Amino acid sequence: MYYSKVIVQYKDGGKARGVRVALSINGILSGGVTENVYTDRNGIAIIPHESRGTAKVMVKGRIR
Repeated sequence: MYYSKVIVQYKDGGKARGVRVALSINGILSGGVTENVYTDRNGIAIIPHESRGTAKVMVKGRIR
């Protein structure tokens, strides 16, 4: 199991609390989208995933 740490903040630098985050992972044999994780009060989400590869961050269902 692997983990990725994502920090979400607003344009003004404020911490984004309770925001839905996921990863879209491109792997050679496996990949896909992780389960949704919500940011904590510091805007941090720790996302567990099985695959390795290049990932795109999805915030509120949109790739960022």
